Amino acid sequence: MDNDILAGLNESQRAAVTTTEGYIRVIAGAGTGKTRALTHRYAYLVREYGIAPSNILCITFTNKAANEMKRRIKGMLGEEFDTSFVATLHAFCTRILREEITKLFYPDNFIVLDNLDQKRILEEVYDEMGIKMDTASFKFMIDQIRYYKNLITYVEYLSDPDFDYSALTSEKPSDEIIFRYIKKQRKYFGLDFFDLINFVIYLFRRYPDVLEKWQQRLCYIMVDEFQDITAKEFKLIRRLSEYNRNLFVVGDPDQNIYEWRGANMSVIVDFEGWLNNPCFEHQYGLRAKDIFLEENYRSSEPVLAAANALISHNRNRVEKTLYTKKPGGARVVCLHAKNDKEEIGYICREIRNHVAAGGKYADFAVLYRSGYVSRFVESGFLAENIPYTVYGGVGFYERAEIKDVLSYMRLVDRPDDDLSFKRICNVPRRKLGKAKLAALTLYAEEHKLSLYESLRALCETEQFRASGAKQFVSVMDALRAQRETLSVSELLQAILAQTGYELYIRESGDIERLDNTTELLRSIVTQEAEFGEHLSLSAFLQQMTLLRDSDAEDTCDRVKIMTIHTSKGLEFDRVFLVGMTEGIFPSARSLEERRHEALEEERRLCFVAMTRARHRLYLTESEGFGVKGFSKVPSRFIEDFVRDTDPAFLDCVGTVPHDLREEQALQAKHFDREDGEIFHVGDQLRHKGFGEGIVERVDEKTRTYFIRFVNGVRPISFDYPGIAHIF
Repeated sequence: MDNDILAGLNESQRAAVTTTEGYIRVIAGAGTGKTRALTHRYAYLVREYGIAPSNILCITFTNKAANEMKRRIKGMLGEEFDTSFVATLHAFCTRILREEITKLFYPDNFIVLDNLDQKRILEEVYDEMGIKMDTASFKFMIDQIRYYKNLITYVEYLSDPDFDYSALTSEKPSDEIIFRYIKKQRKYFGLDFFDLINFVIYLFRRYPDVLEKWQQRLCYIMVDEFQDITAKEFKLIRRLSEYNRNLFVVGDPDQNIYEWRGANMSVIVDFEGWLNNPCFEHQYGLRAKDIFLEENYRSSEPVLAAANALISHNRNRVEKTLYTKKPGGARVVCLHAKNDKEEIGYICREIRNHVAAGGKYADFAVLYRSGYVSRFVESGFLAENIPYTVYGGVGFYERAEIKDVLSYMRLVDRPDDDLSFKRICNVPRRKLGKAKLAALTLYAEEHKLSLYESLRALCETEQFRASGAKQFVSVMDALRAQRETLSVSELLQAILAQTGYELYIRESGDIERLDNTTELLRSIVTQEAEFGEHLSLSAFLQQMTLLRDSDAEDTCDRVKIMTIHTSKGLEFDRVFLVGMTEGIFPSARSLEERRHEALEEERRLCFVAMTRARHRLYLTESEGFGVKGFSKVPSRFIEDFVRDTDPAFLDCVGTVPHDLREEQALQAKHFDREDGEIFHVGDQLRHKGFGEGIVERVDEKTRTYFIRFVNGVRPISFDYPGIAHIF
């Protein structure tokens, strides 16, 4: 036995490394050294059993993870070892297809299409069909193509050189775009990421000898992040393991945060059941061995106590408890603030105090559920000159939709702002492209006018008549006439509605962009309240310019701010989990779409965020105006772990008022309401505004409840969110 490979491993890790044969499921909690177990197992198979690396497949889910595993393996075995089969599933499928795809009448030098390639093909299709394309419609169509390609049958005609593509017909324009896209794929011999797995599955089904060759080659198969696997991916991996029956999977059901994009939780939770799924033709009655990695090497005892208490509320999981042999550590802080300003003020003071004591800004990470929550964090950091970087994303004020609406506001304030005009004159599309903009620029230079004034002069000429120029000028002039009478927040709402920008975002299907404009509106309402007198449009825009221009000097020592999804796989000394408000986290939209499944996934997401912290964890929330017209109340997730965690591990700062406690219960009941539930005559309800009442009549035709309250009967819409049963 090679003591170098097994040295430093705990008992569970050692079991994972040395248990080499059969079907093995390793449930590896956050920070328990799963990558260490995987890489040492790989080295153990090579060094102790003499298995060639070309006979070991190790699947990871990101290129970054694959490269890190290769680095560690070569550190143990030597640089000369070939680790090319340590790869993402897409990279491995590409490897198979390079060897086998000629059987499907594709050349072995086929092109793997990236995002830009896909866009270029779609641009060709749109040009042929006379359709104008923008970023939003591109994203929408890629999603539609992905849904279509979930049906593997399309591979049949892509791999048939004699297929008649004219046979693909549909009355839906989106289907016609998809068919043309696929036809062009074939013409260029290109496969996008959706195709790689589908082509391999089809290849194995059509050519059993090819499947058998790869089954025999891969003596040992290991899969990392198994909780994120899709049913289709498992089907492929399970098939590859049928000959040698050595499949080793590592994952944590409590860290599955990608169900919304296809990850199937039941594959890891019911691993043995999936191994014996009737969809597989052979080898029923397979047994699997379980190994648990629960000793955490990352987080302090208070952090683990809170995280364990939170996740214990989920039902769909494999039970385990994270622990550390290093007791002690700072208490987990739960902050309830009176408003956003107080919340970010507390965060800034904690960071300042740490830095003053000799620490670094880079010791901190600020995590949030949705991108728009970063607005108040960025604003606070800019105002306090705290250096930060948006990790894996774009800063709030740098997002395209925020720049767009601020450009509209600037043009309302100053019609001579040519930069703002150029940005938004054709957003949404108004047939004011490069040629017309060039003509406007020439006219403006000749007549010493702004571009907007030039458009007003030319909008009814023959060159501009077929465009949306006249309507654009009319809307902008009307908005300018209202700027003295409307508040800034009212003006923003008018801009979104009258220019068509809000409809443009809604039609794009990108809900996050809509959330960002809503957050900007909310921040303006807050500023107006704090300003104490009429906040003029010019003063607001000047404030925005100063805010964005006050960015701290460039330095590597910065606070990292990011979404929780971006933080997966990372760890930080000190973590602020902000915006812990019901409806924001858990997300109201997710709960409405997927109910209980979404609630458990949201809780797993919170668990992931909490376990990013090594030494100190803060969870913060504040009062104010929340989602769907509700008041902001603390997230139920705070209640989940506060109730079940040893008080010695917690430090609760601020007091939640009694009325917010009642509101919190009301909101939780609303968001938990089952799809299609309607109230009935005699049901006792609590209304957000009217208090307690009883249902006297239900009119399903008009979708109205008639509810008797203390002050009389009121008609309440089925769709109103602020009512719930009294239990």
